[in-house]
Amino acid sequence: MNAGIVITTRNREQDLHQLFWLLAAQPRWQNLPLWIHDDASEAVSAEYWQTIRQRAQVICNAQRTGYIVNRNYSNTQAPFDLIFSLDDDSCFVDPDGPDRAIAYLHEHPNVAALAFPLVDSLTPAAASDLTPYPCFTYVGCAHLIRQDLFVKLGGYRCDFIHQGEESELCARIWAAGYEVHAFPGCRVHHWVSPQSRNYRRMGFYGPRNRVLNHLLHTPLLWLPFELVRSLASYSRLSWQTQLPLTHLHGLMAGMQHGIMHWHQRQPLPLELYRLLMALPISA
Repeated sequence: MNAGIVITTRNREQDLHQLFWLLAAQPRWQNLPLWIHDDASEAVSAEYWQTIRQRAQVICNAQRTGYIVNRNYSNTQAPFDLIFSLDDDSCFVDPDGPDRAIAYLHEHPNVAALAFPLVDSLTPAAASDLTPYPCFTYVGCAHLIRQDLFVKLGGYRCDFIHQGEESELCARIWAAGYEVHAFPGCRVHHWVSPQSRNYRRMGFYGPRNRVLNHLLHTPLLWLPFELVRSLASYSRLSWQTQLPLTHLHGLMAGMQHGIMHWHQRQPLPLELYRLLMALPISA
C-alpha cells in the first residue's frame, strides 16, 4: 500500500514554507509524496506557486470552494492508498511515526483510520505508552485514512461546510463495521496559524454541526439528552468566548438543517452508540 500526504491550504505561504522545511529535514519523511490543494490563495507571493509546484503535486482552485469540498476531491483523486491528512500548520514529530502507522493499518484491515495525538512542541518528550486503542473520531490535521473506504462511504458531508465533518464520517465508519484507533506512536504538532482563522465563523459552525451530527446519527432514545447537553455545553463556552449570539444562531441553524434533512438520518444501533460513548473521543 502506497501512502502520501494531502494538505488543503489557503493564504498560508509562511506556514507551508515551515512545513516543507520540517518534512525535508527528516529523511524518513522525504519518501512520502505531497499533494497540495490550494483554495484560490490570493495573499501570497509570486514565488509561492513555483515553490509548491517544486515540492508537490498541486491542485489550484480558480474560485474558493472550502476545505471540505477540497478534501473530498483530493482524498479521492490523489494516487495514494493511505492518506496522511495534515494541515498547512501541522507536522509529524516522531521520525518513525508515519512508517509505524502504515504498518499498523497493513496489519489491521478492520481499522479504517488512525487518529494521531496532538502535542504542543516539535520536540516533545518520548511517549510513555505507544499502544494503540479504539477511539470515536480523529481530527482533520492529524490522521491517516484508507482511501478506498473514504470513497466507498462517500467522503465528508459538504453541507457541514466548516468543522465537525470528521466525527460525522467516523460515525459512518463505525456503522459500516470498521474502527478508528488512536495511534500514540505518530504524534503531530499543530502550531495553529493565526492567518485566515475566523473565530466567529468557527463559533457558528461548531455548535451547528454538533447538533446536526446528533440529528443524523444519535439514536432517538438518546437524542433529547444529547441536544440538551449540546445547548448546555455551548452556553458555558459562551462565557469564555463572548460569542453567545453566534453560538445560539449556530445551534438553531443545526436544528433547522437537521430537521429539513430528517429523511437522511442514519441512527447508530443502540449498542454501538453506547460503545462509542464509552470510548475516548480521539487520540
